[in-house]
Amino acid sequence: MTTFKKQITIDSPKQKLWTLVSDLGSIYKFNPRVTKSYYTTTNTKGIDAARICELYPSGKILETVKNWNEGNGFLLQIDPIEKAPPVKNFSGLFELNEINTNSTQISITIDYEMKLGAIGLLLNNLIIRPKMEEGIKDLLEGLKIHSETGAEIKDIKTLHNILDAA
Repeated sequence: MTTFKKQITIDSPKQKLWTLVSDLGSIYKFNPRVTKSYYTTTNTKGIDAARICELYPSGKILETVKNWNEGNGFLLQIDPIEKAPPVKNFSGLFELNEINTNSTQISITIDYEMKLGAIGLLLNNLIIRPKMEEGIKDLLEGLKIHSETGAEIKDIKTLHNILDAA
């Protein structure tokens, strides 16, 4: 099992951040590695709400809510659909913790197992885990910029241009 956690402090009230991250269909607005996202269920909040994320440069995943703690976080089961890494038992836990009325810490914990035995473990150490960690870091930085400025982060170049200018 591979597990890692990334976190960031955002100058935004917890409720505002909750509104952004709990709108599952709108992750494309702040995650530069998601080119398109949309619901696959009629329910858009709570357990069993699900979305498809089309990924940059290619690939597609299905994310389904398995645990929902209103205002505080949720757990997603992540199922690769196309052009995704050889993983299983893949999940992402989003947690929001209020620091003060205008500052919130958000953390994402990723858990997954590799397929392909020893080859999968080698791929994980050399390519997959570093790419996933970079992707989660970009997601969090995109969320910070989006929540603090309202700017939509359409791609990696946009994110890096904004970060470089800061």
